[in-house]
Amino acid sequence: MLTHADSQARIDETPATSLTEALAIVAVGNPDGIALTDAHRTLTHRETDRLTSALATILDDRLVPDPHTGAGVGPVTGDTPLGADTVPIGLMATHSVDGLLAMLGLVKAGRLFVALDPHLPEARLMHVIRLAGITEILADAENVAASQPLVAPDPAAPNAGRGTVHRLEQLLDEARAIAETDDDIPVVPAGRARGGRDGLTIIFTSGSTGAPKGVVMTHRQALVDAASQRLTFRFDAQDRVASVLPHGFAAGFMLPVTSLLSGASVHIVDPRDTGIEKLVAWVDAQHLTTLHCTPHLLRSVTAALDPSDDRLRGLRMFATVGEAITGPDIAALRPLMGPTASFWNWTGSSETNVIAFNEIGPGDPIPDGPVPSGRIAFGKEVRILRPDGTQADVGETGDIVVVSDAMTSGYWGNPEQTATRAGVDADGTPTWKQGDLGRFDAEGRITLLGRADDAVKVRGYLVEPSEVESALRRLDGVQEAVVIAVKNPPAPTRLIAYVVSAAGRRTASPAAIRRALRDQLPDYMVPGAIVPMIALPRNERGKVDRAQLPDAPMPGSTLPTPAAPATATSSETAAAQVVVGAAEPTGSEMNEHTFDQWELVVGQIWAEVLGLHAVGLDDDFAELGGDSLSAEEMLAAVQERIGVDLRSSEVLEHPTVRDFARRVRAGAAAIPSHPDVVKLTSGGSGAPIFCISGAGALSLTFLPLSRHLAGHDVYAFQQHGLERRTMPDWSVPAAARRYLELMRVVQPRGPYLLIGHSLGGLVALEIARMLTEAGEQVEHVVLLDTYLPRTTAQQGAMEFARLPQQDATTPAARLRRGLDRQFRRVLPGGAAQFRRVGRRLRAYGAGVVQFDGQKQFDAFFDQAVLMSKRFRVPQYDGRVTFVQADGNPDGREAWTPYLVGDMRWPRLASEHSSLLREPHVTELAAVLRAAIDGETPDGTAH
Repeated sequence: MLTHADSQARIDETPATSLTEALAIVAVGNPDGIALTDAHRTLTHRETDRLTSALATILDDRLVPDPHTGAGVGPVTGDTPLGADTVPIGLMATHSVDGLLAMLGLVKAGRLFVALDPHLPEARLMHVIRLAGITEILADAENVAASQPLVAPDPAAPNAGRGTVHRLEQLLDEARAIAETDDDIPVVPAGRARGGRDGLTIIFTSGSTGAPKGVVMTHRQALVDAASQRLTFRFDAQDRVASVLPHGFAAGFMLPVTSLLSGASVHIVDPRDTGIEKLVAWVDAQHLTTLHCTPHLLRSVTAALDPSDDRLRGLRMFATVGEAITGPDIAALRPLMGPTASFWNWTGSSETNVIAFNEIGPGDPIPDGPVPSGRIAFGKEVRILRPDGTQADVGETGDIVVVSDAMTSGYWGNPEQTATRAGVDADGTPTWKQGDLGRFDAEGRITLLGRADDAVKVRGYLVEPSEVESALRRLDGVQEAVVIAVKNPPAPTRLIAYVVSAAGRRTASPAAIRRALRDQLPDYMVPGAIVPMIALPRNERGKVDRAQLPDAPMPGSTLPTPAAPATATSSETAAAQVVVGAAEPTGSEMNEHTFDQWELVVGQIWAEVLGLHAVGLDDDFAELGGDSLSAEEMLAAVQERIGVDLRSSEVLEHPTVRDFARRVRAGAAAIPSHPDVVKLTSGGSGAPIFCISGAGALSLTFLPLSRHLAGHDVYAFQQHGLERRTMPDWSVPAAARRYLELMRVVQPRGPYLLIGHSLGGLVALEIARMLTEAGEQVEHVVLLDTYLPRTTAQQGAMEFARLPQQDATTPAARLRRGLDRQFRRVLPGGAAQFRRVGRRLRAYGAGVVQFDGQKQFDAFFDQAVLMSKRFRVPQYDGRVTFVQADGNPDGREAWTPYLVGDMRWPRLASEHSSLLREPHVTELAAVLRAAIDGETPDGTAH
């Protein structure tokens, strides 16, 4: 095992002082080994060396000489103002062998270069080109046209002249003609002269929180980083390394360099173009040994693959870089890994390159939360400093400062910004203030805790958003999450969480997520707003682009937190805020409104149920993240504490604390309402829309969709007896007749618009049949992921369920396993068979017996499954739109015998019940508006 001193000595004894020299040494030592390969070509190390050397001579001849030196390029070191004496060259090429050859050719020509990612928008590319001062671009055939406008004359400076776009294919063809001869290829003098602290390339940071910065990577920085990675990752000539990170990304450039200097082969593919399935198939077909990627790409891979998929088991190592990775991410990956494979957390920055590695071997425990960054990389020293500059103790959080001679020489053309980060140690070694917070543990491992400017005070407590993100990712069904702090003085600081559900999983409501978080985090760390999203916006490096996150309404965001007495302690202040802040007035009412007991009690109940610190008097229950389950919990709490029995439609009719408290005050008998139908929206000039809920689901499930159907009155039906003790309907026709009677009170004559979700789709079809036989016109029937009766039972999922956590080690989980073993001694099917019998008995009691909370929904779900099995689906020849979600086995072919009229079959990437929740409901609404209004989703007429 190499010690740190041994490894550092090996790095320092590397004979090469420049990347050009190092590549030449490898080409001599392993000439016939594969170096570069993609879908189009494969090159050995000798071929790569000769081809890039030939390209360098051509570039030296064709590129415009540096205007300051008259020939070649002057040095770029820490002794001169960056950007003052050289002009970088732009490279616009796809992620390919040719693109990497161009980079190495520019290095050997002694020219500083900037890799321009073709996936970036033109405005971003133009911004980078202007910052770098680029006037010449090498472009492959796919990007010549896109490159031309990037170096066109600036309208503001028409006399500046036009830049040049060089065709990379032509240059490479000329270079091949030279390389394929036996002649010696001359070394470009400027390329030979460059090394040490001279600039190698400019890496433009992602700019996810501001303007991009050009980071100058030096030859010394690249060589030390490559040596450190080679030793740590144990690279050798037998490795087949996947290059999937963009080459304009510091890690994306350094990984191929490290691989080449190790004598390994670099296999290049862009997952942004191939997609996940083709990427996995390519890894398997190429027999790759390593996969280095971003956490986002890794999560996409694990979400797309079944644990039985063995195509990644040939890899000896996985590594992620760029963002934090968590224990649940590794737990999801481990079933896909081979028995001896390791996972590596690979941490660094463009300015410092890698600073730490953390290996999690096949037998190592997986951390519960964030994966530590690990042990410090060879060639680097890392210090954790307090605000006063003194060394922090073990376990103490502080600013990260890196000490090394192998770091950036600064920001391109911006000495002022460089001065805010760069420094010099007492012995003259350069230092760099990373801008991140971190801490060391007792074993010498470092954990990064996010940007130093991300830490915020929430209600007097210091909060790291990364810790909240980690808690969110531990929740079952949550694939990705990002948390930001909103500071808008004098209003208190608020946390907003943006959450992406795992593919094929139910989208949890914000209220359910907050409830689950409160089991893990203190109250002040639970975000006040949780925004469900289909995907997080990301930049070209795979990092979350926080500037593109949508605004989120904040519960009570206009309300000041009640101040505690000046003599109160911090704990007394928090207690006062919880009690007094349960309901708060808004605006001018602060000095005019006098709380009554109803508002205080209702506000407290809402805050508890929704997992919030406080709610405003005029906050809307649904906008706070309330769903059907939380509405039922809230109503149950109101009945228990206040003695007032209300039904769920009251939440729609009285959506704010102020209005609902007024309704509670009036008592249960004040406003009669129908137990089976709710009017969700009013005032529409179009035909009414009638919605039928799924099994065990409240009519409130259609509320998010109704808000997208402007111009229509929307009515929603739910199972008879779901909220009032009575005998339920025991056949689909019986339910259809009941709903049809109510529909004809609202709309005596057609045309009718019907939407049915899940079981509600079967009822909607039966209603359509009845109306058609009665001579009425049915304009449109929309079926939302409806199952045929023979497979309805396969769904096996409640419409709304609590959000569990991934933990099979709890006492409750162990107790369930123990009981199952006992049941198997009596019943062959064990506890599962016992539960099936219990569910059937509960189903027969639905409506007659009132169950508590979720069990009431479960009973009506099971009752509906039994009811639907006896239903014969009618053949219907009217106009139907069938929206199919993920996992429904009854596709178009299965429904064709029954739906024989005008048929549309859109598919949405959503779990069954999540169709009716954000963020999927926005996409669903576009589909339905197109179907109902006779338009395509983009608004044009059919």
